[in-house]
Amino acid sequence: MSRTSSRKAFCAGAILCAAVSLQLSSATASAQSRPPHGDGIFTPVIVPVATIDKTGRPITVEVTQPEPGFSASMVAGNPTGDTYVISFPTGSAGGPCTYTGAGRYLIESTGTLTFQVLAQCGKLRRAYSYMVCMLDEDLRCSEAPWWYFKDRAYAIANKGIVINNSTVVPWKDAAEAPEELRAAATRIKAFRDRFRNDPHILHSRLISCRNFHPAARSYEIHELPTTCLIKSLCNSIPPVDSLRDGDPIDWNSPVGSYVKQQNKISDTSTWTCWIRTQ
Repeated sequence: MSRTSSRKAFCAGAILCAAVSLQLSSATASAQSRPPHGDGIFTPVIVPVATIDKTGRPITVEVTQPEPGFSASMVAGNPTGDTYVISFPTGSAGGPCTYTGAGRYLIESTGTLTFQVLAQCGKLRRAYSYMVCMLDEDLRCSEAPWWYFKDRAYAIANKGIVINNSTVVPWKDAAEAPEELRAAATRIKAFRDRFRNDPHILHSRLISCRNFHPAARSYEIHELPTTCLIKSLCNSIPPVDSLRDGDPIDWNSPVGSYVKQQNKISDTSTWTCWIRTQ
């Protein structure tokens, strides 16, 4: 592959390049129905919040205004524009939803680090879930955080989620968190081992970039190879051996300059790039 080549994929409607997103709309749910699903990038995946969570997922305590990207919307008392009602034979529960002003983080069984904005709908609770990043078996972000979490760093620790190496959001069940984290890491490793050992997949390291279009709720994927079949064609690529999967590209570094040149980037404000293994 030529060093100047770049594979591009356009994901309209902010889909995850594989799944079709559904429009977020106000809805009334029956006991048998499910809330509408968003894409988790620009529109949330809406889920009910149980009083007691028995899934074994690591979940943090609820904190007020933890994410700057949501500071204007998740103010306590602000309506979400959504309604959540469950109908029972003896009556109905729920109503219009309003933000509580609080949010929390959790690690999904799929290995996704998720941020949930919490709302109260009458006596029922709802969460509006946004994907922060996918985690690897070391519980590190294996990709750059998505749009609302852009340019922020997240680390998983026994004490909680550490943001930008300073703010700590503790786990809700501190005593159970270490075991829950080990279980999550084991699940992720099992999945990644299947991927790594698949003989039909040719593995290579790439510089992966997203160019967000928030107004259109869409993004583009750009990828640059770090190795070439003809080595002389890759002579101008700065070394990336010291970078791990998920490490963001510093725009002021030689690698950052190379990426800007190859993708003809003049304004990096909507761009995020990182190293990944395919």
